[in-house]
Amino acid sequence: MNTVASIKTATQAAINRIGSIDAAASVVRVGRSQLSEYQSRNYTAVVPVDVAIVLDEFAQEPLILGAMAHAAGYTLTPLNLGYGDVAEIMEGVSLKAGLTMATTIRVLADGIVTPEEAADLSRDLANLQRVVTHALHIVRAKETGGSR
Repeated sequence: MNTVASIKTATQAAINRIGSIDAAASVVRVGRSQLSEYQSRNYTAVVPVDVAIVLDEFAQEPLILGAMAHAAGYTLTPLNLGYGDVAEIMEGVSLKAGLTMATTIRVLADGIVTPEEAADLSRDLANLQRVVTHALHIVRAKETGGSR
């Protein structure tokens, strides 16, 4: 599926999750006909980001923003996964993984990995490994019925 089509599909899904095109139009700055065009494959225009944010917020899931991120080669990661030790540790894993990927992209940008860049990446990977190991301990304790 091409990127425009996937964004339009996500827009339609968000509108459906909100309840109807009229319900969606009541919470965004554009009208019913514009929303109809944003989800129709017969029109080239896609939903603007500010409207997508509001639609996703009311849909209670980043459907459109996720499709937009995917179209640009990215993926969304929640900042807060919930409450409790498992959610908190997985949030840490997510943040460390994101930092590690950012370092990797920076290091590989010019196609040459210098010793300093290798050290940066090594440090980030070691930090990620530490957080993942800690997360495994917590999750395995839950598997065996531990309270940790």
